Amino acid sequence: MAGSTLEIRMAHLEGAYEQIDRRLGSLERRMDDGFIQLRTEITGVDQRLNQKLDTHFRWLIGIILINWITVVLAIFNKH
Repeated sequence: MAGSTLEIRMAHLEGAYEQIDRRLGSLERRMDDGFIQLRTEITGVDQRLNQKLDTHFRWLIGIILINWITVVLAIFNKH
């Protein structure tokens, strides 16, 4: 009878471990999917930010060049 009780307890423990293993596997897959989605979103934000910075940089260079040309023309026209 003691052996039978021990076998029943061992069977319960094995079932509990299998259930924990399934749950952890499911959690791991969901976390992996979440990280993949997060990386995709970060990549998209990074690309949009780079495009925005490129546009702002071009505008800044254009304004600086126009100001520089205006100053040079003003100096030449003064003499």
